[in-house]
Amino acid sequence: MRTDIEPEGIPTEMPLAAIKIETLEDYEKATIRVAELAGHFESTSEERELAALVDAIMKWDQAHDDATGWR
Repeated sequence: MRTDIEPEGIPTEMPLAAIKIETLEDYEKATIRVAELAGHFESTSEERELAALVDAIMKWDQAHDDATGWR
């Protein structure tokens, strides 16, 4: 997974598009991390990381959804 995340999460000034899922392994790691981060308080680095991961997962899902490939 390509990311610019620091060990303690995404810094406040970093855009949420900082995470990009490039492989199926990245996707699996991201979904596991989302489960770990679920329930964190708002306005924390964990909450920002969670939002970035969810955004990256949604982009991956949309790009790899066979049902939308016919369009």
